[in-house]
Amino acid sequence: MSHEELRRSIDAQRQPSDCFIKWWGSDPALIDYELLGRFLEKGEVVGEVNGFSLLSLDGMWQAFVELNPDRLSRELQGGEELIMWAWQDRGGKEHLATFPYTPEGLMELMESDFFD
Repeated sequence: MSHEELRRSIDAQRQPSDCFIKWWGSDPALIDYELLGRFLEKGEVVGEVNGFSLLSLDGMWQAFVELNPDRLSRELQGGEELIMWAWQDRGGKEHLATFPYTPEGLMELMESDFFD
């Protein structure tokens, strides 16, 4: 689909809570996730998009937990909801990283070493 068709389709489906896009090109097995605003700003640079779905923060959290349910949790601290990620480095040392439970915080976690 062209970029203009994609933008019209997103505009038609978008709900106020949607802040992420899950999208794929010619190979539906290769899925990418991105903040919706950042995705739209890229325009045609994104490349070929054959399909997509829009996700709210809670919907993206569920998709993320399904990818790796272990060692991820959400906690309230000081009135702020945080994502807690417990991970082990190559030497076996335990670490705990925290991210705000916001679209940007969840994206930061996704772009971190989580998938390396």
